[in-house]
Amino acid sequence: MNFQPGDIAACHGTDWTGRVIRWGTASLFPPGLLRVGPSHVALMCSWRGRMIWTESTTLCRSACLIRGVPVSGAQAHLPDERIADYTGSGGRVDLYRLTHFNRLTIEESRLLTRLVLDEFIDPGISYDMGGAILSGTRVFQCSRFFPGANLEQLFCSELVAAVVMRLNRMNHANPSRYHPARLLRELVRTGKYERIAVLKGEAS
Repeated sequence: MNFQPGDIAACHGTDWTGRVIRWGTASLFPPGLLRVGPSHVALMCSWRGRMIWTESTTLCRSACLIRGVPVSGAQAHLPDERIADYTGSGGRVDLYRLTHFNRLTIEESRLLTRLVLDEFIDPGISYDMGGAILSGTRVFQCSRFFPGANLEQLFCSELVAAVVMRLNRMNHANPSRYHPARLLRELVRTGKYERIAVLKGEAS
């Protein structure tokens, strides 16, 4: 794939955790093809002349490209390796890209890289398991008692939402409220992103 800065990888895992997230955040009337959303999302950015896959997760055993060791939380990897992690086990990865009108400028692409690396990966921001659980709970989604944003810990869609908001491709709100499916539904509904590819393994 010819990845571009700002691309979002929507991962559909086949393990128990992935299935719970996907079906637990399903919607009867979603925009586009997002009735059952992904279990995980990652964001592409440019680093040292190549595209990298950046994410916040506890489920990757490979060493982070930036930090040099396996970590739990914000990290970076080569896209093909992480795509293979999903497609090799029978899952799939859908690639979403900014629509033509909303594409990033060169300066915005550089800002994207700085935000992800300088604010999240280099400082070693950890994974927010509690926030991930709350984001997928419909009761808390509608509650005024939903906790405020805390970017000292991040789950996957919270990281992506925070960066996309900072790039002004999404209305500013509490990024902690966005589980993977809700994030992509919002971005597709508002015309900011569109699905451009579906990557599957042989067992999919």
